[in-house]
Amino acid sequence: MREHKSEEILMMFSIGPVQEFIAQARRTRDLWFGSYLLSELSIAGAQEFQELGGRLVFPAMAIDTNSEQVEKISAPNKILGIMNTDQPSKIAWQVRRAIQGKWKEYARAAEEKIGRIINIRTWDRQVSDLLEFQAAWTAMQGLHYDEALSKTEQLLAARKTLRDFKQNDPGAMYGEKKSSLDGGRESVWINHDRNIGRLLRLGIKEYETLDAISVIKRLSLVLHPDQERFLSVCETAFLPFQDQIRDVTFIGSAVTDYLHTVNELLGKENLKTINKLDSNSYDARLFYERRIGDYLEECVMVPKEHQENLKDSIANELERMYVQLEKKSRDHQFNFVRPTPYYAFLIADGDRMGEHLRNIKDEQSHIHFSQALSRFALQAAKIMKNHQGQLVYGGGDDVMAYLPVHTCLNAANELRKSFIEILGSVISVPTLSVGIVITHMLEPLEEVRRMAHEAERQAKKTRNALEVHFHKRGGGDLMKVALPFEDNPVEQMKVLHEYKKFFSAQFAYELRRTYQIYKEMDTGSAWLCDPKLLAELLWMEIERLAFKKKPESIDKATFKKQWIPKLKELYDTETEPLERLRILAEQLILTIHLEKVGTTYEETTASKTS
Repeated sequence: MREHKSEEILMMFSIGPVQEFIAQARRTRDLWFGSYLLSELSIAGAQEFQELGGRLVFPAMAIDTNSEQVEKISAPNKILGIMNTDQPSKIAWQVRRAIQGKWKEYARAAEEKIGRIINIRTWDRQVSDLLEFQAAWTAMQGLHYDEALSKTEQLLAARKTLRDFKQNDPGAMYGEKKSSLDGGRESVWINHDRNIGRLLRLGIKEYETLDAISVIKRLSLVLHPDQERFLSVCETAFLPFQDQIRDVTFIGSAVTDYLHTVNELLGKENLKTINKLDSNSYDARLFYERRIGDYLEECVMVPKEHQENLKDSIANELERMYVQLEKKSRDHQFNFVRPTPYYAFLIADGDRMGEHLRNIKDEQSHIHFSQALSRFALQAAKIMKNHQGQLVYGGGDDVMAYLPVHTCLNAANELRKSFIEILGSVISVPTLSVGIVITHMLEPLEEVRRMAHEAERQAKKTRNALEVHFHKRGGGDLMKVALPFEDNPVEQMKVLHEYKKFFSAQFAYELRRTYQIYKEMDTGSAWLCDPKLLAELLWMEIERLAFKKKPESIDKATFKKQWIPKLKELYDTETEPLERLRILAEQLILTIHLEKVGTTYEETTASKTS
């Protein structure tokens, strides 16, 4: 019998389904837990590979011993390492068992929590069918590291084109309802109507018919009670107004009075939580008329026929408070804005990462590259936290998060700077592209994620760019703004915000229209080919439009002295003239839109008075 000889094998493993598993989410915590759980599975596989004697190349596991939670969030769904073995297939099976074992740990824990409400046959089938695992390996003997890596990647890509087909046992033949989160799977509920109270206590709404995978996601709060509270998109959009409640005395007092009235309307005996509402403990949904019904359904025990009247009463009290605050703010010369229903969803991705990987020539360089990616993922989590954001996923060079609108641009800018600083130690000229969608809290989460991916895809067309899409609730024109990072757009927009009283939306859109006219004339016009002459001509157009659309409240002398020089400074960049005009117009338009959604407030001396 021929003996197998141990040799160094480069092994690569992939865990899925990534996009499908993360995407199917109605709540933000579902979205987070999908990515978190995939990270947990990746870590389990990577640790098993190391325990079997392998040298882990990617991901870099130990990045911050004081921040274990962030480390787990940072794990991507691909594992790469080197093993000295004569049985690579056995190693692959052991890694696969470790990953499946971790997944089934979560499934069993959820099953124990949910109890006899589930159809166990449907549950077991869905749990067993979820995970996809692919493995590929290459013997390194006689090959340089980069050659072995390239060959292994090709083998894994070929393996992914194959599917592990097996006989399915469709639940539809038994008359099972479809899952409300995943139409491809059936609901696991049995005796649903008799257990509604129990489901509500577990965070599952009465009308939700969930499959096994969705149930496990929904029970994340129960399975991970130690996890830091994950803000909803409603709570995230509400954060700017929450700052006003904390910082502005007369707003805080008005909110306290409003919540006292709400407590009286609800009645302590009807609350599902023993905590009374006050200015330090409240639900953001009570400050949005269209979300009051959701709050009542989830937190208040009153008959459905009474909920509508109760909702109307609370909505009337809310409107009365806002009207009073608007009047008092005028008296105090304070820029009061009602809570914005908009928030920002951000997706970032490193540019040309595949190209950078192909330039890696040895194992140690690849390890340094992996360590840099892990440090960036850790830093991305800190940046999101510092900007009141919620990190959904941070694996390698990929970042997914959502934030209040007023912090999203600064967060994007810091992400980009951090990426350049950290990755610059291992690759030349690293750049990051960021896509942001600003959208209404009532938009379906899966659709918001799709829109953010589209913004990121557009940013990556030019690379090193910031693409912002603004989706209005209920339709209307979609605003898209593309800004190259090399022109420091975020810093320029900070300046524009300071000077916002000098320009209007009409001026911004007239500039965009002027750009479009000159862009159409650009082809075949010899007189537009001289950059110096064109720059001077476009500046005269900008100056003319600025005076034409000047706000009536500002006199001409002040306008000319304060705004025109600053506008010229913003226009005079190293970019070619037409592109300068486009970028300036887009920055003005974005500044106007951010102001419209009420994302900031100005603190004045008067605001501290009662």
